[in-house]
Amino acid sequence: MLISGMGFVLSAITHLAALAGQIDAIEMHLPQDALGLFTSVMSLGIFAVWMPAALIAQRINNGNRLHFSWRKVLAGCPAWMRNNAYGLFAYAIVNFFLGIGGGMAESQHGMRLFSGHWMLFYGMAFCIFFSRSNPSTMTSVRHCPGGHEIGHDDAFCPVCGLPAARDDRDG
Repeated sequence: MLISGMGFVLSAITHLAALAGQIDAIEMHLPQDALGLFTSVMSLGIFAVWMPAALIAQRINNGNRLHFSWRKVLAGCPAWMRNNAYGLFAYAIVNFFLGIGGGMAESQHGMRLFSGHWMLFYGMAFCIFFSRSNPSTMTSVRHCPGGHEIGHDDAFCPVCGLPAARDDRDG
């Protein structure tokens, strides 16, 4: 969780610098190839945080890829964090399309696109880790009266057809 949080902060700072057109000015004050090394480390770091985050998200969804629910994955996050995660996803899409339109210096352009994606992956990974550390009723396992595992939105058990009545065991 710490690496994803630090990655998000660094990517947000880099993104703001790219938007302000300050990447070239920053690069002048750094040792040779430092910006290239930073870009490589941040890009590879996404895999270090995203692989476990994706596995956690799949586990929260009980491995159900057809009915994947971000609402369920982010259920342990406060509302402001969930809303910011959704907003970050929308911003990454908009930033991508605005970024490929050009209008910036080449180094600014590339760093804007990279850092926009870094923010998305590091930010979403942080939210997934945070949600997992704060379990809610959405992440707990729910059972029908017959003992079969059911989804939180199910009104009836898909196995036996019994009504999925809520009780204290179900959370």
